[in-house]
Amino acid sequence: MREPLKDKTRLEHILMAADNVARYTDGKTFNDMQADDMMCYAVVYNIMSIGEAAYHLSKAFRKEHPETEWDIIVKMRNVLAHDYYKLKIQTVWEVVQSNIPPLREQITRYLSETDWDEWEKNDVVIKETAVHKSLIQTALRMKNDGVDAKQISRYTGLPIDEIEAL
Repeated sequence: MREPLKDKTRLEHILMAADNVARYTDGKTFNDMQADDMMCYAVVYNIMSIGEAAYHLSKAFRKEHPETEWDIIVKMRNVLAHDYYKLKIQTVWEVVQSNIPPLREQITRYLSETDWDEWEKNDVVIKETAVHKSLIQTALRMKNDGVDAKQISRYTGLPIDEIEAL
């Protein structure tokens, strides 16, 4: 199983996509984007990438940074991906003009201000990882099979109190 990408990497993906949007639209107008399908689709793709990366940030990181409207970013991705037939280019342009620049500033700040070594040791973040979820499932199965908490702890590496709380 592949290790899940960490918050820092997801933020770097958001920043890269925001930079792409800025580059594609620099010096352009709404009419330019409306007339250029390739530019429009490139912008939409990168906004979807931003939403996908935001969706995969840990809940702990999103909660720690409530000034960013994570849920709206994810919903925008879902609209672009699933309700594309309802897409209004004007709405995309407004996002490009009004939402991407402040988002880019926030992400840049998060990347520079966060102590990433400490963040990755954060218990809440660790508990959200796929590996931890898998260990919890294994521990739960073992507990349901009658294996005692001490043995489960030796096998999974999970703390006994966490196993007992299952």
